[in-house]
Amino acid sequence: MPLKTYYNLDQDKKSRIFHAGLLEFTYQEKDNASVNNIVRIANISKGSFYQYFKDKDDFYWFIVMKVFEGQLEIYNQQLKQFQGDIFKTEESILDGFLDLLDDQKIRYLVKNVLMNNYLGLQSRLLRKGSTVYIDNYDLLMVYGFKGYNIKTKEDFLLLYDLLRNIQTYSIGKLVLEDISKQEVKELYHKQIDMLKKGILKRGLFT
Repeated sequence: MPLKTYYNLDQDKKSRIFHAGLLEFTYQEKDNASVNNIVRIANISKGSFYQYFKDKDDFYWFIVMKVFEGQLEIYNQQLKQFQGDIFKTEESILDGFLDLLDDQKIRYLVKNVLMNNYLGLQSRLLRKGSTVYIDNYDLLMVYGFKGYNIKTKEDFLLLYDLLRNIQTYSIGKLVLEDISKQEVKELYHKQIDMLKKGILKRGLFT
């Protein structure tokens, strides 16, 4: 993540640096990306770059997580809008991300990440998500978890992990297999319905 000096920059300079990184990592895998290209596009010195970020890897994950975390940052607003309904909130978050992928630069970046750094992305999303859910746990308690079979924070975080995996898988189908948004939504709903209902027929094995 950025060093403290980055956060002291004005918004215009932050935006230039972000978009320079987005452009470079859209067309180059992380290992092949060039810091020289990034600083040239951002119109900053190479020395300044290393005052803002520890290294290229640090900058790469900053760019990637800014894209992926954007929707998670509005989780609280979405939960309130849907009165604590986790599944409606998740679907709304997915819709926002699918719309974001209409931007070809974002789409190519996400494709590169999923193809080359999937495990690193999942690890970071789950860490971020745990924070998001813990922050919203009390809000969900107000709504009584909408009748879900959730009894502890551990149950809640396990559900979150499952939801993140379903959403990332659905996004992956869109960018890696070039299927339509409608097909992604249909696949997403099938997975969510199976999660809600379970697969064990009542009374068959018990």
